[in-house]
Formats: sequence, C-alpha cells, structure tokens
Amino acid sequence: MKIDQIDIRQGTANSPQRSHGNCLPYSGVPFGMNYFAVQTNGANGAWFFQPDTPRFEGIRLTHQPSPWIGDYCHLLLMGVQWQDATKRPDFVGNYRPNEATFNAHHLAIYDDHFNVQTDLAPSTYGAIARYDFQQLELAHHGLMLQFSDHVTFEFTPTGVKLSVSDYHGGEDPNLTMYVELTISGFDRANSGYYDDQNHWFVTTEGHGHGHALTLLLASDQSLINCHLATSYVDRTQAQLNLKRLQDADLTALENVSAAQWNDYLSRVTIRDHHPELIQTFYTCMYRLFLFPQRFYELDVKNKPIHYDTKSKTIKSGLLYTNNGFWDTSKTVYALFSILAPELLPKFLAGFLTSYNETGFLPRWLAPDERGMMPGNLVDSIIAESAKKGIALELMPRLLAAMRDSDSKPVKNCRYGRQGSADYDRLGYIPADKYPESVNWTQDYAYSDYCIGQVADVLDQTDIANKYWQLSKRYLNLLDPQTGFLRPKNSDGRFKEPFVPDSWGSDYTEGSAWQNSYSAFHDINGLMTAMGGPKRFDDQLTALCNTRPSYHVGGYQMVIHEMSEMAAVDYGQVAISNQPSFHLPYLFSYTGHREKTQVLVKQLRKLFNASTTGFPGDEDNGSMAGWFIFACLGFYPVCPADAEYVLGIPAFDHVTLHTADHDIQLTTTNNHDHNNFVQTMTLNGHHYDQATISHQQLLNATNIDVRLGLVPASVTNK
Repeated sequence: MKIDQIDIRQGTANSPQRSHGNCLPYSGVPFGMNYFAVQTNGANGAWFFQPDTPRFEGIRLTHQPSPWIGDYCHLLLMGVQWQDATKRPDFVGNYRPNEATFNAHHLAIYDDHFNVQTDLAPSTYGAIARYDFQQLELAHHGLMLQFSDHVTFEFTPTGVKLSVSDYHGGEDPNLTMYVELTISGFDRANSGYYDDQNHWFVTTEGHGHGHALTLLLASDQSLINCHLATSYVDRTQAQLNLKRLQDADLTALENVSAAQWNDYLSRVTIRDHHPELIQTFYTCMYRLFLFPQRFYELDVKNKPIHYDTKSKTIKSGLLYTNNGFWDTSKTVYALFSILAPELLPKFLAGFLTSYNETGFLPRWLAPDERGMMPGNLVDSIIAESAKKGIALELMPRLLAAMRDSDSKPVKNCRYGRQGSADYDRLGYIPADKYPESVNWTQDYAYSDYCIGQVADVLDQTDIANKYWQLSKRYLNLLDPQTGFLRPKNSDGRFKEPFVPDSWGSDYTEGSAWQNSYSAFHDINGLMTAMGGPKRFDDQLTALCNTRPSYHVGGYQMVIHEMSEMAAVDYGQVAISNQPSFHLPYLFSYTGHREKTQVLVKQLRKLFNASTTGFPGDEDNGSMAGWFIFACLGFYPVCPADAEYVLGIPAFDHVTLHTADHDIQLTTTNNHDHNNFVQTMTLNGHHYDQATISHQQLLNATNIDVRLGLVPASVTNK
C-alpha cells in the first residue's frame, strides 16, 4: 500500500475524557523535525483537532508528541482575505472534512469562507504551501500567522523571519525556533500585525512577549507560493534550511515526501481477503515511523548539529526527541529491528548524546527530559539492540551510561532512579515514600536485567551476573496468597487495605490486575513464585473473565484509561494502555497457547483505520506497533531477550522484505471463525515451540501456519 492511500486521521476523535488514540493527523516526513496538522479549535488546548468539525483555523506547525505533554514552539498558518486591517475580521474558515485530503505527504483543504484552496507538502525541516485564492472579494489577501506566546519578527523583501519561543517545562525556558518564510508577490506595504488587544500595526518588525500575536503577510498574487523552514540552532541555520528548500516546488516536494514514506511501507507486502484489516495495518505503519523526531540539523558541510538545551549552546552530533520510552520500548524499537534496523544505530547515538549532555540516559524527551512515567526503559532498547547484534560499537559506552544513570541519585525529579537509595537498601520502592512504587520496582528490576544483557554481550560476565541477580528484586513485592504484586511500606509490611482493582497511588495508570506482571524478563520466575503454571494460568484466566471494574483510588476521579477499559468489556485486559500489551501472550508460558491465540484475535477487533481506530492512547507508535505484531503473529514480551512469543497471524500472506532476503509468512484456512493455530512450519520443518528467536526469524525464508476451528490436540510447550 502507498502513502497516498492512507488517511492520517486514524485515532483523532478524542477528548480529555475519552481517547481513541489521542492522535493528531501529522503531515510530515518520517522522523521529521516538524509536523503539520489542521487546527479546528485551538481553544481546546492540546485537543485542537476534531475530525468531524468543519471549522478551519489553519494548519499548525506542531511538535506535540502527546496531548498530555503538550505542544511547544508552534505556529498557525492560514490563507485569508480582509478588507480593512484596522477593523479585525474573524479569521476562522470553514471546510468539508469529507472532501479534504489528509495524507502524510500532502494536505489539501478548501476553505469556503476565504475561497482559498490550500495545499501543503512537508519536508524534514519545513514545508512548501500553495494558497490559490479562487475568488477575490476583499481588498487584501495573503497569509495569516498566529502565535500564542513569545515571538519576534522582521519583514524581509520576500517574507518574514521569526523567532518563536513557546515552551513549557524543560531545561531552557527560552528555547527558540527560528523560522524563515517567503511568499510570492509579498506586499510589505499592506502587511502588519495585531497585538493581543487586536490593535493593528503596520511596521517592519515587532514582537509579542507572553501574549498572542497575529501577523498578516499580504500578497499581490492570487496564487501564492510559500516556502518555510525552521531551525532550533540559529538564524543562519534556518536560512540554510530554507535555501535547500527554496528551489523546489510543491509537486516535487510532495513526491520526495511520498517516496520517503513508501520506502518504509514497501518493506511489508500483504495479500489477504480482509481489505479493512490491510488498511488498518498500513495506517498503523504510518504511525510507527513518526517518532522519535529529529532534533538535529545538517550544517553547511552536511554534518549533524543540534541545540543543547542544558548548556544552551550549539553542539555537533545526532539528537532525537519526542519519545516516551515507557511506551515505545515495548513495541516500536522491536519492529524497527525487523523492518528498519539501519535506524537503530542513529537513535542509540542520539540517546547517548542525551546522556553526554545531561549525565543521564533519557526517559521522556519533549524536546529534552520531562521525567515522565516510571523506570528508565531506554535500557530495554539498548539491551534489545545489543542482543540482536545492532550497533555493537556503541555498546561499551552505552553500558557505562546505563550503569551510571541507574546508580546516581535522582536529580530534580527529572533524571535518574527515583528512590534509588531505598531501592538498594530494601530491594523495592517503599509505598509510604513514593507513588507508583510497584511499577517503579518492576521497571528497575527489568532495567537491571537489561544492564546484565548488555554486559553479557560484551563478555563482562561478573557484571552480567550481578545485575541478573539484582533483577529478581521485584519478587519482594509478590504476595503469593493473592497472586498480585502489592505495595510495601518501609517497614517491610504490605500496605493495607488491598483492593485489587483500585487504580493509581501504588500503580501506574491501572490497578494490581494490569500491573502485577511486568517482570518481562522473568515471567517463568514469577510463575514459579506464584505457585506454578496452573496457578498462573488461573490468575490470568480470572484477569480476562472478571468484570472490568475499577475504583478511582489515588486518582480520585475517573481517568480516561478507566472508562476505556470498561467500555470494551474485555475483563481487566486493559489493552487501551501499555501495561496490558503483553498480558495476552502470558498464557503461552503456562502451556496454553490456545488462550493467547483466541485472545489476540479478539483484541485485534478493537483497531481500525477510522478516527476512532485505537482503544486508547496510541503513544508515539507503541499501540500501532502492538497491532502490527498482533497481525504478524508474534510479540516481544521481553525485548531484551531478542525473542518473540508466538500468537496468531492475521493475513493470508505477508512478505517481510529484509535487507538480504524476503521472509514469507503464509497462513492457510484463515477464516474469521478459525481462532487457533493447528500447525506451524519453519523453512519446511515442523515447529512446535512457543517462542521464536530474532535470529531464527531473520534467517527464515518461509513460515507457514494453518488455522483451525478448535484448539489442536497437541501438547503445548
């Protein structure tokens, strides 16, 4: 499937109370520094786009990775007409959503208020837009730019140069995006700006500090071509980025952008009799290749440079942003290792840059460390890459960074291990001192395992054994009687009272049901400690079959994850959020692969390519990645082990085009009513294991699966 067949509005019908993805319809190139999205109601804050609303406020240059993180360094562009600038009109348009083009490489909007057709094609650092005014009714027309916070501007003979500073919550409160913009037929005499009191000023330069500003760039042409480029580095770099774009036209840039998308999409070929499922799969692939975004640029010698927000200086090297590793470590980077392994050395080098400049490996970048979510799960991505033989030349430095980042005291709540001293002393994070203690404990234990994995790859056996032993500390929170991981206080006693479906306080975005099984590295050890496979299977079965009940607990209100779990009624399998991603595959550890198969197939029904296409927050490609794995028929329960638990494939035939050969995945008897894998062969040989290693997968040429109506009468292993 090609990128022009994909509508990027999947998962965009949202509110703070209910998420169907919490996605924005991003137009851009894969991993671009900027994205562009239609804005329908900026008054809604981070939820500024609603797919069914005909209101059109313009196209927003955005860096918002999630509505819960928010936007920064953004601006709004729109083609408008006006009669008398001293009497400000209402600069709000109207469009027909069902007639607009929402593609990753091309936005096309007809605004019937201002009678202008807008087309935009994105680049890595900017865009080309065309404004075709098909009926000129008022004295002036041109381009409107709006800013919500700090901005300075200066008109040039062909347009405007801008400095936009709209950033909240990072190391540099004055982080600035430099913008160079040209428009054809620029009419400087009739250009100017409104301040936050709607006073009109005709001037060659101006500023707005801490308040809104609206800029009008008039043109004497009915067909306006606009070239725009941005930079976080400085004005000179922004001019260079524009120069590299200036000679291109809209069609040429659209084709370049499409080619970049199609390069990734073409790495998977599908033949199947479920067209809706194919559409959903490729739409999820589009989302997979959006994040992380570049935070580096190419200087005059095409060498990578970036702005270091900590030292507030320009430095050389790769740097990436807009990624929460608590989410993306579970699916996104595992898929990159299969479909685009050439990306991982660059990403890892960028994460190492973050460490070198802050003293800590990143946890949640937007654009620098936000300190969101538990753990330090970038460790998982590093370990997974090491075990898969990727970027081995970086591993000595990354191992040192992992050990250093995970051993130093926490720094201003953004960096390092929260409660590390207590964790080392007690073997768990105490609930009477720290919130979400169960999740922090599990994630630290998994990070320790990941450190051990990297050390093992580097033949540092003593270090590996040390950290593997430390990775068992999560068991200090296991209550064998209830079968849950429970919070403990500093005195070593379980916190009382215990309500399994109480959310928050001691658990992250869930209850004990969702958050007791995230020892990804030691599922067999957890199962043994709980009493063996039967007890573990009983617990998982109860998780699936109990009511989707919840107590608001520490949140003291219904949060959207609660309502999403309750709405789909899949028991306590809250596939709407990352802690549940691996739960369906845990049945395979108990010897009941048939339960994994039927559950995964049922959960796939919660996804589609529409504006309500996800069961919860999509989060930087992580939920899209879950669906992709669910369709391919395997899943990385423990990415750091470089293996996949087998599930149930969705398509008749899939070809994975790797760098040196094709892998053919064939599924016969693939009917909607067949929920179980009967047989599987690997390169023509019978295969009856519950897992497949990454190397086995990449070495394969043919994997053949046959489905059946009832579970096979063979012993599950």
